[in-house]
Amino acid sequence: MKPRIVITLGDPAGIGPEIVSKALRDPKILACCVPMVVGDPVAFARQRLDLPKVEMLAVPGLKLDFALGRPSKEAGQSAIESLRVAVGLLQGRQAQAIVTAPVGKESLHLAGAGAPGHTEWLARQCKVSSVAMLIVAGKLRALLLTRHIPLAKVSRHLSSRVIQEGAILAHAFMKQILKKSRPKLVACGLNPHAGDGGLLGQEEEKTIRPALAALAKRGIPIDGPAAADSVFRDMAQGKYDLALTAYHDQGMIPLKLYAPDRLVNITLGLPFVRTSPGHGTAYDIAGKGQANPNPLKEAIRLAVEYSLTPNPSPIRRGGPQGVPSPIGRGWPKTG
Repeated sequence: MKPRIVITLGDPAGIGPEIVSKALRDPKILACCVPMVVGDPVAFARQRLDLPKVEMLAVPGLKLDFALGRPSKEAGQSAIESLRVAVGLLQGRQAQAIVTAPVGKESLHLAGAGAPGHTEWLARQCKVSSVAMLIVAGKLRALLLTRHIPLAKVSRHLSSRVIQEGAILAHAFMKQILKKSRPKLVACGLNPHAGDGGLLGQEEEKTIRPALAALAKRGIPIDGPAAADSVFRDMAQGKYDLALTAYHDQGMIPLKLYAPDRLVNITLGLPFVRTSPGHGTAYDIAGKGQANPNPLKEAIRLAVEYSLTPNPSPIRRGGPQGVPSPIGRGWPKTG
């Protein structure tokens, strides 16, 4: 039986409606899943698009002349309400996974979302304390230990707790979802040359290396801290399966160069499978018919693959070895 995949339009002022319309015309996508689009039909009308004959749950609220190609409160509100409806479908077991088209962080801010992006909003909505952003591009994988924060603040956010929580989720994902019995993980250093023994910065010696030692005691061996300028070359050659990156661009730049058409964002730690194309709203080409749907197709393909992965016994925080389940392993208990 094909899984039912919920697809949200993201920011309706960006390329989300266009890539959804294009992706759902691909017979291979329709052959592998039952898609259900959640969003405002006005988003398609505004860009003169039509939706193939797939199920759509309308979330109205947009005006016919809403601003296209720029962030706005209206666009942010539409994206949030669509997400809210999509999460309700997943919670009601009416779908197996969610794929989100890109959302503009400024639109979310204008709408008062209280979160800088999908990852943080979904974590709060699902009442989970530990989530991680995993970016994949073919055989390259990068878990972003810090996400949407200024570069000047990375050092203070890159704590031992953050490193260990991200590493535990990454290790569980590789073992439980990708079925790697001995995942080969590596942690990138924050500084050039991974600090050169403290000559170029102290974060590697004071924070990253002690966190890796603590993880090794828990049975999670991770190489590093390693010089980030060689990690992804080594991964492409098969030495590593996944890299823990200290900040957003450290992981995103090499993956976007390596396989931009296959770039996908996966949220680890949620009670359901969530993927998204690994790019932004591309306001500059919104409504021009130029958007590439391939990353969204890859996000849908991976959502299908992960939702069909045999479901092991739920592993909760505090369970065997205290390892959390990486994705799609049930909702947290309330009350």
